Amino acid sequence: METKERILDVAERLFADFGYKATSLRDITGEASVNLASVNYHFGSKDALLTALLERRFAPVNRRRIELLDKLEASAGDTMDLQEIVRAFLSPPFELHSGNAANGRTFLRLVGRIHAETDDIRAAFSTLFEPTVSRFRAAFQNALPHVDADEVAWRTAFLVGSMAHTMMWCESFVSHAAHRPDHSEVLESLIQFGTAGLATPSRQPAVVHARTGERR
Repeated sequence: METKERILDVAERLFADFGYKATSLRDITGEASVNLASVNYHFGSKDALLTALLERRFAPVNRRRIELLDKLEASAGDTMDLQEIVRAFLSPPFELHSGNAANGRTFLRLVGRIHAETDDIRAAFSTLFEPTVSRFRAAFQNALPHVDADEVAWRTAFLVGSMAHTMMWCESFVSHAAHRPDHSEVLESLIQFGTAGLATPSRQPAVVHARTGERR
């Protein structure tokens, strides 16, 4: 394996297990059996290493998402099914897991870790992720004409958060259940949950009682 790929693989696993902030370049070089000069040569900095790692994993996933959405739009036009849009958004990272179990588990944890990190780490992720989210946000809006645009934006954020939480904890949390579902079952449950959340009727504004000032 080339040195650059070995560094990326080790960094991905350590970031997924311990988080970006808690992982030092010394941790990465020691695990990858390379010196610091190798990291500097291939990436220049820890931040640049994170960017390269995100592009390596997330760019193919986002391309797959857009490919699925393009197919939906081409076949259904203005009458796309909301659940199929949600499926197109959620299924690509789980497809990666089924293709390579070890890499897939690391990737799922990495997604969750990134969403739990500080703002500057999430910002690096958002730069790569936002164009895809924006495209899906518009598709959700088209499928939900009765829901206010601001509400659709919030619900999209909730969907992303649910996805990240599931990816980070599904390996350990489900062990407490009587039945341990496989990742396809987890995905289907997440799709149903996300679809129901997006499709719920718009919340009604609170009514302020004229005399007491209480919100009801």
